[in-house]
Amino acid sequence: MTDLLLAHDVGTTGAKTTLFDSSGALVASSFAPYPTHRPGPGAEEQDPNDWWEAVCRGTRAVLSEHPGASGRIAAVGMCAMMNGCVLVDTTGAHVRPALIHADIRSAEAAQRIAADVGWRRAYQLSGHRVAPYYTLAKLAWLSEHEPATMRRARWCVQAKDCLASRLTGVVGVTDPSDASLTGMLNMASGRWSDELIGAGRIERRLLPDIVPSTAVVGHVTQRAAAETGLLKGTPVVLGGGDGACATAGAGAVRPGDAYHYLGGTSWIASLSARYVPDSAARVSVLLGLAPGMYVTYGTVQTASAAVDWFRSAIGVGEREPGEDEHAALDRLVAGSPPGANGLMFLPYLQGERAPIWDPHARGAFIGLTPAHTRADLARAVMEGVALALTSVLAVFEEKGAAPGAIRVLGGGMRYAVWRGILASAYNRPLHVLTRLLQATSSGAAMAAGVGVGLYPDLAAAAPLFAAVGSHETPDPGAAALYARLAPFYRSLHPALAERFVALSALAP
Repeated sequence: MTDLLLAHDVGTTGAKTTLFDSSGALVASSFAPYPTHRPGPGAEEQDPNDWWEAVCRGTRAVLSEHPGASGRIAAVGMCAMMNGCVLVDTTGAHVRPALIHADIRSAEAAQRIAADVGWRRAYQLSGHRVAPYYTLAKLAWLSEHEPATMRRARWCVQAKDCLASRLTGVVGVTDPSDASLTGMLNMASGRWSDELIGAGRIERRLLPDIVPSTAVVGHVTQRAAAETGLLKGTPVVLGGGDGACATAGAGAVRPGDAYHYLGGTSWIASLSARYVPDSAARVSVLLGLAPGMYVTYGTVQTASAAVDWFRSAIGVGEREPGEDEHAALDRLVAGSPPGANGLMFLPYLQGERAPIWDPHARGAFIGLTPAHTRADLARAVMEGVALALTSVLAVFEEKGAAPGAIRVLGGGMRYAVWRGILASAYNRPLHVLTRLLQATSSGAAMAAGVGVGLYPDLAAAAPLFAAVGSHETPDPGAAALYARLAPFYRSLHPALAERFVALSALAP
């Protein structure tokens, strides 16, 4: 009996391996971390061998909890972080460390491409601004700075494609969702855009074939079986990028559905059956796991990662007995009132995407005085991320696409106080999913199940994998305060933008 689905979700900090049964129930889960390397200013690289080792460790861990489970796995589904750059040779071996989404060394290359093709034209074609976060600019930068490496490479793929290749031996394929976040796909046609590729001065041969997200891309090889504990011949479904998988795993599978993901990066998204780019290019569009489904979204580059920075750089102070790190930070933030006693935080620790699109933007506390406490700083960080996200929501409101309520997920939702801040900042109820941390894995599992025929489509699988567990309602007083703060928050970036550029020039 093959009634289990194994999902791999390879993220910025580590790989999550999750086992589900066909009813959508969570059977087992394991997480294996790996490092990010920063060899220079703006550089964010990871070793694909670290990803593979994490996938192997995670697979063995979940299988060890359930003897005999390997024989019951109907399919393996793949999911990973998007808009990176993994250069591989004809065997699928990487030829240099991978550039992940946060690598912004290609800022100048992005500016050149935008000037050559026209930033509005590039956006209309691809659904994205030309920015260093996307694969297009990364490839252009590598072509200029590492031509020998580019000559050794056969394909540029994404993280999940690289790992699917390690499992199956099939090289040089990607899915529509990952292709749509490279900045090189013509969104209207669903094909690679020669115009954008040419503007980046990129060799067309580097771009992989595009196959459906629910396609069985191959089967586990003997070598991969020995390393992972899976059975040889187990089907592997290609799946999608984390944004597309999180969309499905959030239960957003039909036109008009919307959700909010709060992780290291964060986004708000809504679905449509038509490609409708924003006239001002403030938000982006990617393809979902389901054919013909467009996901309009706005991403804040640093969300939970800003809270992680606060915890490591400043700290939460002493914990009470039995208190975990989330409860400790909740208690700390609760010690400061809404508005953080007049302190504001700009969460631009890694530049910013929607809606301002500025890779030079930097984080900042605004209004700091000797009277401010650690609690004020902590609340300001959470509120700063919330206000950044309200700037995205404002675009959806302007377009008439803002939802009345928002389905929410992601690790940041484990902070109870932050959920309250977000509900009040959005002035909308939040529908908190039962599974905050497995939504991307759920989406990969859903795609795998559809790929091998366990479900007719994603809409049939969604109720099994995306149940709502609780609701968060806005506090009227806090909502009114955040409504007053939001315009002030949005005025800060224009006032500081030139200074951010100067600071970037001073970086070593």
